[in-house]
Amino acid sequence: MTFSSVYAQDISDNPEKDKYVGQYNGDGKRHGSGTYTWEDGTQYQGKWRNDLMEGRGTLRFANGNKYEGNFFKGQPFGAGVYTWATGDIYKGGFLDGKMHGRGVLITATGERHEGTWVNNQVNGEGQHWYPNGAQYIGEWKNGKRHGKGIMLYPNGDTEQGEWREDEYVPCDCYRESVSVEESYNESEAVFIAKVFEVETTDEGYDRVGMVVSEYWKGALYPKRKVYLRAGYTSCDYVFFENEEYLVYANPYDFDKSLYYPTKCSRTMNLEIPLAQRDIETLRKMTCEFNENDKRKVSFDFTDDPVCGCDGKEYKNPYQAYKNQVGHWWAGTCEEKKKRDEELRKKKYKIKTEVEEEKKEVKEQKQQMYNYVEEE
Repeated sequence: MTFSSVYAQDISDNPEKDKYVGQYNGDGKRHGSGTYTWEDGTQYQGKWRNDLMEGRGTLRFANGNKYEGNFFKGQPFGAGVYTWATGDIYKGGFLDGKMHGRGVLITATGERHEGTWVNNQVNGEGQHWYPNGAQYIGEWKNGKRHGKGIMLYPNGDTEQGEWREDEYVPCDCYRESVSVEESYNESEAVFIAKVFEVETTDEGYDRVGMVVSEYWKGALYPKRKVYLRAGYTSCDYVFFENEEYLVYANPYDFDKSLYYPTKCSRTMNLEIPLAQRDIETLRKMTCEFNENDKRKVSFDFTDDPVCGCDGKEYKNPYQAYKNQVGHWWAGTCEEKKKRDEELRKKKYKIKTEVEEEKKEVKEQKQQMYNYVEEE
């Protein structure tokens, strides 16, 4: 953004062609309330102090821009509103006539920025909305995304982590390079769970609370709860409330009560097709675990039934653990049976719809060929 500016110290190159109507002090200087009109049509209306704009006032520029707010020694200072002739508007702090401090900028094209400015440029923490619906939350430097931040796209894609000079720096590892078996063996916890809360901490990470629906291994709190640590680097995974994930994780080095999954594991949202292939592989693994397994499940005496991979029903995850059952589903075995039947019907419906679409396309092609032959 560029500003129109007037320096009151040299208030005009041609003062004899300008006009002032207002109050003066005993020294003959503009002081108190008054209106000054420049030769080009620029006009200031407001408070004066010893020939300088100072206090509340409105400055209208010849090009259509306007500033309303506080002045100090002839310059916008403190809280104010700057409006461009284009319709863009900034509300926030000023220093020496420039945007400085906290503020909000809204453009005529639909962009919006809330954050901190330094010397007319966005710097520090800020949140930016783009006309296409995308949103960036994070650090800025000299008007560019720079530092830690997350970009949220309208189609649901995200880019979280490091940014340099307005460019995203992606994670340098890929989960597909590690097999399901390797990821399972290297992880202390493997489960499917739904996020019920994402809490941002003062330590610079998100504490993600989840409820497990299908379990292979890992430490659990009562009611099948587990907590993850999600940082803000390019290799950290982004979790959203009410969404389900397949998680491969290990305890965080400095807080063993939190698991720490990353993009370098095979952790992923269940909506990703690859997740379903992983689950199929995991379900083929051995049902029981051996005595040397390091998993820990909190003692629980409440009713929170799970259906074991052995086909038996257990009062809660702790009872399944005591019986060395290494894989279970939340709920009773009868509930699992109903879910499986609903899933089977859903898959059959999708398969039928796909086959019907293929049949329609084939018939349309045949009709087109027949038409060409008749011609």
